[in-house]
Amino acid sequence: MTRWSVAALLLIAWTLGGCTLIPEREAVDRSWFLLELPAEPAPRMAGDAEPLAVELGSVRVAPAYSGKGLVYRLGDHRYESDYYNEWFLRPAEQFEQLLRERWTRNGTAIELVDNAADAWAEGRPAVQLHILVTALYGDLDAAHLEALSAVDTGEAVQGTGRVGLRAQLRTDTHARLVHLEAAHTLDRRSASRLVAALSQAAADVLAELEDEALRETGHGMDE
Repeated sequence: MTRWSVAALLLIAWTLGGCTLIPEREAVDRSWFLLELPAEPAPRMAGDAEPLAVELGSVRVAPAYSGKGLVYRLGDHRYESDYYNEWFLRPAEQFEQLLRERWTRNGTAIELVDNAADAWAEGRPAVQLHILVTALYGDLDAAHLEALSAVDTGEAVQGTGRVGLRAQLRTDTHARLVHLEAAHTLDRRSASRLVAALSQAAADVLAELEDEALRETGHGMDE
């Protein structure tokens, strides 16, 4: 065996043995979250009226918030996506799922239908709905930004979790755009607290959307 062969065998054995010149780093845990609507505000109930037929069309999310990373707004036109804390499902999938779960409960004032045109043909009030989520982020106080790192620190910080959406509501005679937004206090840079604030804000916005759809047809709404 040549001298070079011996050296090569020693190098292979050293590598297989787990030796490396690169120092090991402690792994940073990653976490995944879902929006979870709280019990309140609950879906509006139908009462004596027939549920309003709603066709859920497109559900989209603005590009700044459409990825899986939780998003923080750090200032004017400054947004940061959190690599270590992500949504389990993409936001558009979550919003569509939340709406479908909310509007397929027994006794609610809204009934999901496949095609609003079929309801119109029957003389039944119906709304076709298209949604764009325009805000889904934690809005932090700029005065505290320098103290924050890219991962949860638990440091106190003033801010809010914001959810906004733009919806097109179309009946058989007209269409209208509505803009809705809600915010809940965020007192720390914490992924779990941000998700809780966004979940509450999402519940508020979806309840408002429900009222707008019912108001659009005058269906089951008090004068």
